[in-house]
Amino acid sequence: MDTPLGLGDYLFIAWSVVTALAGVWFLTRHVAHPAVDHPRHFFGSNLPAWIRQAVTFFLSPAPILLFLVSMIGAGVILSFTGSLFGQGMLSLGLTALTGQGLTALTLLTFTLAAPGTVHWAPSASVEGIAAPTAPIDGIDEIRLAGRAFRVSTLLQTYLAIFAVAMMAALLWKGFYYVCETQGQLLPDEPQAVVQMVVDFDWSGSWAPIIAFGLSIVVGAPIAEELAFRGTLYPLLKGWLPRGYAIVLTGLIFGIIHGSLSAFLPLAAFGAVQCIFRDRFGLLTCIGIHMLFNLVTFIWLILAPHASTQF
Repeated sequence: MDTPLGLGDYLFIAWSVVTALAGVWFLTRHVAHPAVDHPRHFFGSNLPAWIRQAVTFFLSPAPILLFLVSMIGAGVILSFTGSLFGQGMLSLGLTALTGQGLTALTLLTFTLAAPGTVHWAPSASVEGIAAPTAPIDGIDEIRLAGRAFRVSTLLQTYLAIFAVAMMAALLWKGFYYVCETQGQLLPDEPQAVVQMVVDFDWSGSWAPIIAFGLSIVVGAPIAEELAFRGTLYPLLKGWLPRGYAIVLTGLIFGIIHGSLSAFLPLAAFGAVQCIFRDRFGLLTCIGIHMLFNLVTFIWLILAPHASTQF
């Protein structure tokens, strides 16, 4: 028997419709237009070509190696913190925060030590506007990303990506329905982290939900954007046409979250974030991701039934 909708669920539905409509309006204003990308080398153009080529050859696998190391490290950290705190929500939250912090620190170190392995600065511009300034080192990467950050842009891009994710969720629900009519039932469980927030027992200590919330709202956006839009996507752009790199990054982003029911919305989110990285820089992508996760986290608490359906 289906759980009846409460006031929070109806508020979530109303909010989602209004937010999606606002996002569609910004999409019609070309907020998510890919624009014209201006590829750049790993290091500055003032270096000899043979040095750039050698550095590119040796450093191009770095994002994939860093990703594999972070996955192995996360398993080690999980077992270590599990022995200290157990396998509960607090342990998972602390584990996630530790792994996310180490990932961010590692990629920040690469930003400064090997400029160009992590791309922060915008690289695309709309037609008729000059190409963005190419960074000269890692500090300049971050500085140019900061210069491109605008609160108004953050809000517009957030609304736009919400609309895209909502359309992808509805399309994915339609695919599930078609499969069901054909007698093929697909797994429809929400992500494990989503279910943990929904099932949280508020009668006890709030420490687990606070640690878990920080990992979702702060740690995950920073680590994931640095890894996917900062390293993996620029790497793929160097190997493939830009459109393929955008789609492939989105697909990998959707797969890595391990939820079939949320695959297409997550893939759409990951793909559009690539466009925003090119146009507005990595700090804007981190801000979008943080805002998206924060709002989702709040609605999972206020309207757990309706919010888990999208």
